[in-house]
Amino acid sequence: MSIIKLDHINKTIGQKMILNDISLELDEQLVYGFAGPNGSGKTMLLKSIIGFVHPTSGQVEVMGQKIRKDVLFAPTIGFSFGTEGLLPIFDGKTNLQLILSADPKSNKYHQIEEILRLVGLDPNDRRTVKNYSLGMQQRLSIGCALINDLPIIILDEPTNGLDKKGQEFLVQLIGKLKSQRKTVLLTSHDEAFLTKVSDQVFNISEGQIVE
Repeated sequence: MSIIKLDHINKTIGQKMILNDISLELDEQLVYGFAGPNGSGKTMLLKSIIGFVHPTSGQVEVMGQKIRKDVLFAPTIGFSFGTEGLLPIFDGKTNLQLILSADPKSNKYHQIEEILRLVGLDPNDRRTVKNYSLGMQQRLSIGCALINDLPIIILDEPTNGLDKKGQEFLVQLIGKLKSQRKTVLLTSHDEAFLTKVSDQVFNISEGQIVE
């Protein structure tokens, strides 16, 4: 069953075509990888699916809701864009608390320490995020994607800043998410990593899916 549908998505900024007539149907409970060089359109595509970017033309539909029509942002997606979105003046626990506070009905506060441990961070570490290493920030960003326990998880370049041990953790984590019947979309420059963790890999070049 398709959980995400992209219907002829185009995005131009000025005179530059960032996404060029992308149509896809992604089934639930699978892991999808998106490969391509910097500037190929991978991140723009993911942000269009969430609703952060408004396509110039075309329609995105997530779990039956048309993005930017029925809803402004997809409410069923947890996402990580690396250090983007982290609040560096707070510690990791507070960053997760602030995400949960955006939903008045959230009952996930008791899971904060569990999520921090899951991504390899110490719940008792009171250092601010600006004093984290890049790898720790990446782990916290992944935790931000997981904290609301949503059915779709988007991870943009999750291997950035992770050492070999961190990448092994990520492989195991994605396997766990799949066993929990999550749908996972992720990008990486490491095609070997994408091939290892993904059910299907799409190659993007100049805003088009070429393979």
